[in-house]
Amino acid sequence: MRAILNGYTRLSRMARHGFLNGTETQLRNIYRRHNKMEDYNMVAFCTEQTTAEQEYFYSIQPMGVNACVVNLTIGRNERNLLAEKQIEAARKAGMLVHASHIARFTTPEEARDEAKFFLANTRAFTLPKNAVHTLIFTPTVADKSTMELINFFQETLYLHGYRNQDLCVTAQLITNNIIQPGNLHLRPNLTVIDYNRLYPSVAGAGTWIFDDEYLDEQQLIAYDFMDFYTKPNQMRGRQLSLDTEYIVRAGDSYWMIARQLGMELAELLLLNNARIGDKIVPGQRIKIA
Repeated sequence: MRAILNGYTRLSRMARHGFLNGTETQLRNIYRRHNKMEDYNMVAFCTEQTTAEQEYFYSIQPMGVNACVVNLTIGRNERNLLAEKQIEAARKAGMLVHASHIARFTTPEEARDEAKFFLANTRAFTLPKNAVHTLIFTPTVADKSTMELINFFQETLYLHGYRNQDLCVTAQLITNNIIQPGNLHLRPNLTVIDYNRLYPSVAGAGTWIFDDEYLDEQQLIAYDFMDFYTKPNQMRGRQLSLDTEYIVRAGDSYWMIARQLGMELAELLLLNNARIGDKIVPGQRIKIA
């Protein structure tokens, strides 16, 4: 079991990366632990390598894992054969269930076909439309067409009525400027895969996959900073006061608040006479109107 579980101090290699927004010091401030990390809800990302045993899902739920993203499809014609059992086990453990697709597309036609294949399987498992639909994009090779293909896939889902979407990518794709979150047309949640760190190496992550092993099982586990997966009907877990102000929580940044509320970042900064790198702290009131 990894040391981060249940409040233990994580031992981590602090690999040196380039950063999307600011220096390592700025990122440390953004993700500074005003609350302990274990205070955040966690999400299990299940693939065909994840066990489907009911006892396993019962065992991780008390540790704060209260939502599960089950991979349904890979590419244009592959299915996770354990998906049905994993969905059933997660529901029995009281978890919210969401769905993911692992991308293999390299052309717009393939992106469209994969989106339709994913949708067909989502409907077969009778997942509700308010379930999050996650695109996992971890290619071995990516080029300047990447953003166009991702937007094409997610817009296909959107046109079929699926509004709650997430993009799951490695931190390296962002730091190498292959993935540009500001150019995602639908402004989905952003899940960053970034193992063996004390905090994500890019700013603006709504969800952070911090480990690929849990309870000695192959399992992707994430902190859900914005409660995107874990509290879908509670404004992503954030609280608004009655006087059109936003109350800051640990892990927030102006960029994250603007995206969550559907505001332009420039407008939010202007309202608060702030700059994008300014530090905000839990309990602080941010003007939103």
